[in-house]
Amino acid sequence: MIYSYSRLKRYADCPASFQYKYLYEMSELPTEPLVLGKTVHTAIQLYLTGTKLQKAVDQAILQEAELPVDRDEVLRLVEHPMVRGIQGGQIEQRFLIPLDPEGVIQLQGYIDWYEQLPSGAVKLIDWKSNRQKYAPTENHQLGLYSWYLSQVTGSTEIDAELVFLRYPYADSRQAYTYTSVKMEEARRWALALATEIEDKVAELNLLGGGEDGHLFPATPGKHCQTCSHAGLCIKSVQIKPVKIDDEVDAQRVAAEVIRLESAASEMKEHLKAWAKEHGAIAVGDSSFDFVPSVSWNIDAEKLYELCSELHDRGLDVFQYLTLTAANLKKMGVTDAQLQLYGKPKTTKTFRLVKAKEAC
Repeated sequence: MIYSYSRLKRYADCPASFQYKYLYEMSELPTEPLVLGKTVHTAIQLYLTGTKLQKAVDQAILQEAELPVDRDEVLRLVEHPMVRGIQGGQIEQRFLIPLDPEGVIQLQGYIDWYEQLPSGAVKLIDWKSNRQKYAPTENHQLGLYSWYLSQVTGSTEIDAELVFLRYPYADSRQAYTYTSVKMEEARRWALALATEIEDKVAELNLLGGGEDGHLFPATPGKHCQTCSHAGLCIKSVQIKPVKIDDEVDAQRVAAEVIRLESAASEMKEHLKAWAKEHGAIAVGDSSFDFVPSVSWNIDAEKLYELCSELHDRGLDVFQYLTLTAANLKKMGVTDAQLQLYGKPKTTKTFRLVKAKEAC
């Protein structure tokens, strides 16, 4: 089997998910973040290899967008200074290299951009359309890419960067210089996981392809949110109807909640597809149906006219209009400014949040 960082990461997160996708070759529904990421990367590749910017975006959408994407959003991400400032180097470089001395276990990947300077230094960039930033050392992806580049260039250090395209230039870059030690650490991580998978696949073949989940067990967690196969493993859910006694119990139940919510979301998508063609789905005295939700897009000038008209009729529009936190942030209004005019009102909702968001 040929391995990649994403395959190994999936196995590390949940062996069952790896088995469904790569051993059983079960199809997965496209997700908006994945489709957007592929579209943006294709647009960048086209742009940096000579296609005009607007045409590159349109061509990438036509080629990659299995789901609707916002053209303006794609264009905005591709126009990032860390894309437009690139000159020369290698774009979207595919590689295949053995992880072990015997050449049995192969690693493949696609490097967004790299360049070896006349001094011998090697620079590596990986563009991300993620909303959440993270450091290169939080996973082994750039470590593996750097290790490959060290093998083909002879460089013992690789200057790698994650560039988060949703952020302004100064805030978008997460850089790290990989040494031989860190690159070897990434290689050993990949080789250990790949070897473990190879051993399990061999055992699975001896069993004739049938097993009870002990070789590739389901491991519920945050990754269930984006897994198309969560519904296949909810049969193993075991939540005892008793109180949670300790943190281990709480974490176990929390992980199961994520898995169950993901499975429910997948089922709902199938229901929506059926209802689109056949109509409402009755459940007792209720039904699942498409309920219209109407909102109005009014440009700033017209909104001002409307507010003026309402004011002339004696209505205080400020009793009804609300400035959202997102819009206040866009306008650059600080908490210190807001404190001059009012008091904060804080409410709490119980939901899954990113670790940094919860701080």
